[in-house]
Amino acid sequence: MSVRFGDFTALDHIDWTVAGPGVIGLIGLNGAGKTTLIRAVLGLQRVGAGVVRVPIGLGAIGYCPDTPGFEPWLSAREVLEQSLAIGPGRRAGRVSVDATLESVDLARHAHRRAGGFSRGMLQRLGIAAALVRQPEVLILDEPTSALDPEGRAAVLALIRELGERMTVVFSSHLLADVEDLADRLLVLHRGHTVFTGDTATFRAEHATPPTLRIALRGGRTVEAAAPQWGSTLAEVSAHAADIDDIEISRGSLADAFFTAIGERS
Repeated sequence: MSVRFGDFTALDHIDWTVAGPGVIGLIGLNGAGKTTLIRAVLGLQRVGAGVVRVPIGLGAIGYCPDTPGFEPWLSAREVLEQSLAIGPGRRAGRVSVDATLESVDLARHAHRRAGGFSRGMLQRLGIAAALVRQPEVLILDEPTSALDPEGRAAVLALIRELGERMTVVFSSHLLADVEDLADRLLVLHRGHTVFTGDTATFRAEHATPPTLRIALRGGRTVEAAAPQWGSTLAEVSAHAADIDDIEISRGSLADAFFTAIGERS
């Protein structure tokens, strides 16, 4: 699949398959093509070359933008009922609305107007508006952007729980969030696919190998790569009383990402 805007190629031969439950992290720098890809999958962006196949049908895809907005006079329940009324419903009904509000911790705010919601509450309401339609795939564009720590933690916990029963695709610039949640990745850079597959594989291929660090009294530090851990520990154990700290440092997803795209963080 490719998308062009005039002479600019936003996406260049992207080949990506989404299947099965789990959380997929969509990452890349600004301008990498993340939002364009999401719009193409949703049928909101015309594809210049290739095709987008959605065997489950677009009605089985839920979507929440980075800044969901609702008419301020609508209550949370009315927002979800409105979502159910738009397009062919998959499983409708008031019980579904109430259960969905409960799942995003908004049940006690069911009759509250959306205009009085905090940024984090609006984010969860946007996710609920997508969830109430019982999607098989949920796409979230920057779901934790501009949230305070409490709101961010609530949304991340929700994504983790949802990933156990459906496919959740979420884009984010916060690689720590992706590292914490995503079991699979699609890494884009300047419209090209850098990697698609398991998060663990990506880190193994691109992150700094783990290092054993042992801090000894007097400021001395002993470091060893994984193959030498056994011999290093055996050597240092003779001076166990002098050991202040032992830690294993591992390369982060951010380290792996910048290595993979060939740029420094």
